[in-house]
Amino acid sequence: MSNLEIEVSLIKEKTESNSKEIEILKNKQEKNEEVLNSLDKSLSITIEQIKNIAEDLKTTSINFKEAVTRSNNANSKETEVLKEKYNELEKKYEKLDSKLEQETVLKDAENWRNSKKQIISWCITVALAILATVLGISKFM
Repeated sequence: MSNLEIEVSLIKEKTESNSKEIEILKNKQEKNEEVLNSLDKSLSITIEQIKNIAEDLKTTSINFKEAVTRSNNANSKETEVLKEKYNELEKKYEKLDSKLEQETVLKDAENWRNSKKQIISWCITVALAILATVLGISKFM
């Protein structure tokens, strides 16, 4: 074989080797493109899901804020109703307290009058007993 044939043979081998490598690289490139396309689709879906979740969270947050506001308003109204009831009860208590005080004052005054009458009658009885003793009524007995 001549040098030219050897060189041609080497070139053919090199060409075949390069063709195989090119084919392998093309396959790898196609696989990489498939993987990138798959990743791109997955990322697009994930981003869309994240957007949906963010919207849901925003809606939930708004609803929660409204619920808290409604609850606070209801609590405020309930507090006002309780304050009114407390004021009514306070007025009733004051009326009952004044009635009780009046009744107590009247009873104390009546008790004082009765006690005064009894003390005066005892004093008169004692005075009459002393007078009777002094005058000698005991002789008539």
